[in-house]
Amino acid sequence: MTIRFDERFSVPAADLWAIIGKVDRVDWVPGVTHCMFDGRVRRLQLPGAGDIAEEIVIRDEDLMRLVYRCIESPQPMEFHEARVSIEALSETECRFVWEADIEPAAFVPFLRGSMQGALEQLRVVAAQAK
Repeated sequence: MTIRFDERFSVPAADLWAIIGKVDRVDWVPGVTHCMFDGRVRRLQLPGAGDIAEEIVIRDEDLMRLVYRCIESPQPMEFHEARVSIEALSETECRFVWEADIEPAAFVPFLRGSMQGALEQLRVVAAQAK
């Protein structure tokens, strides 16, 4: 099942990418207390929820595009892949698209809530970066 958020941010695309494109930066992700990145896999610590590992499949600086897959989780997920892209709309505004496919569908409410919380925090972090 696919979850999709298509949002506008009142910040330059490069500023938003500076947050999202740095894959070990987690100040915009609620609940994550620590992140380690080995160049291919980022490991996130989420007290109370467990630790997860995500493989960075694509990180394209020029296209401002990121694709990652959850490869280790305390929950028995069959599949999880997320895609993030940032598009400049003007010098001071951008479009942020975040899609995730997840199976089984029972995880959709949890993931949707997590993504929504991260988007809200991303707005705060991006506004502070101005």
